[in-house]
Formats: sequence, C-alpha cells, structure tokens
Amino acid sequence: MPDAKSERRILRFMQMLEKSPAVLRDTGSSDMKLLEFTGSRSVRCESSDIEAMLRSGSIVVSRRDDLAEVRLTDAGQASLRRQRSGDVAGQHRQIREAHVQFHGHPHRVTLNDAESPLAMLARLKRPDGGAWFEGAELAAGDRLRSDFEHALLQPRVTASWDISHVARTGGQSRAVEMADHVMAARDRVNAALTAVGPDLGGALVDVCCFLKGLEQVERERNWPRRSAKLMLKTALGLLDAHYDPGSARKRRSRKILHWGSDGFRPSLNC
Repeated sequence: MPDAKSERRILRFMQMLEKSPAVLRDTGSSDMKLLEFTGSRSVRCESSDIEAMLRSGSIVVSRRDDLAEVRLTDAGQASLRRQRSGDVAGQHRQIREAHVQFHGHPHRVTLNDAESPLAMLARLKRPDGGAWFEGAELAAGDRLRSDFEHALLQPRVTASWDISHVARTGGQSRAVEMADHVMAARDRVNAALTAVGPDLGGALVDVCCFLKGLEQVERERNWPRRSAKLMLKTALGLLDAHYDPGSARKRRSRKILHWGSDGFRPSLNC
C-alpha cells in the first residue's frame, strides 16, 4: 500500500498525464524512472510509483517507435474525477459549463455530458472511422429532450408540494393552470414526434428523453440485436429534417450524374 506521501506523488503524476502522455525512460537506477513530457519537461518518478499506478489500472505503458509511452487510462481519469468531486459518483460525471437561452435571456448552466446516452453515442464510429451520428442529428436529439423537459412530461417520482397542485379542485382544468411556455413546449414535442412517426418517435423518446440505452430499447421493443443504432440514426435524421429542413436537405442531397440504360458506356471525351 502506498503511503500518504507516495499517494500525493502519484496524484501529481496522474494530473500531468491527464494533459498529455509521457515517454518512460531509464535513469540508470532501478529505483528511479524519468517521465518525459511533450516539450522539454521531464519529471523523475520512483519505480514503485509507476508499479502502483500500473497495479491500480490508472496508467498503461505501450511501445511506440521503440519508446515506452505512458498514458492515463479511463480508470485513471475516473479516479481523478473522484478525487476532485470528493464522492464516488463524481468519477462518472463529465462536467462542463455552457450558456443557454431561456425565455430570451442567456443563462450559465452546468452540464453533465455523461448523463445522456446521446453523449455516449457520439463516440460510435463507422467502418471508415467517421462518426456514426452527425453533429446535427445529436443536436436535434438534445433539442427534443429540452422541449420534453420544459413540457413537464417527465414522470413524477416524488410528491409535489406546489400549492397550485395542492389547492386544485377535481373539476378544474389542468390546461388552464399551465404556463404558456409549457403548452408551447408540448406543441413542439407533439409536432416533432408526428413528423418522425409513431414507431421511430417512441424510440426517440426512450433514448433522448427517458435516457434508456440502446440494448434496453432493443429488449423492450423486441428488435434484433444491434439494430437500435440504425433505427435511432434514421429517427434522428428525420428529426433533424423537421427542425431544420433546409440544412438537412443540403447535407443529404446527392447529385445525379447520369441516367444510363442497359449497355450504357460513359464517354471518355473531355
């Protein structure tokens, strides 16, 4: 077990590796190594600290061009997030600051990118290495989720202490009590799901609004394995076309070069 002093050194090394990988070099002593970072910065590191980080899975050492390269692993990044947040749940968060418009006014908000399955889906790749989902498709999914939450359509899991709900009589119309922006958000959600269709619209609500994973959607809807990814891409494409028809049409347009009948051969004349 590393002592407190060693733990502080290891934390410092991991924070440095979080910014960039390093080359591990020998110093001529079996008890000491050298971490050489990009540029001219080098840090001496005890071999026991390297071994401790390897045992915990915080780093990985790989060979690259006859050099030993040290990189921070996902487990190491989670450990750093846990150290910063002070709780176990913090290692699973990906926090960032953003500015959003609400009722015509800018607001600074804190977002957790790891909360939504869309953030995880953004990492999926096509066989050619490109992103499986386009940025506009993911933005359309986030827009649907925002409208869904503003429309107060999320199921309630706790008691409501809102005085308007407590004092409401049974015959009073709920629609009268709702604010205009809530009704407008519901109209936007209904219009978006109508444009996508009932089957694909239900999958969009499951993933974008109820934050279900693709495997759970496949099980609940009896879809074949690995089919939800394709169905969701189709649904997000239709949703993007609904929100921004002009831009979506340009991105998906394909120019017809030539119609050819049987036996057609292209001309080689320029």
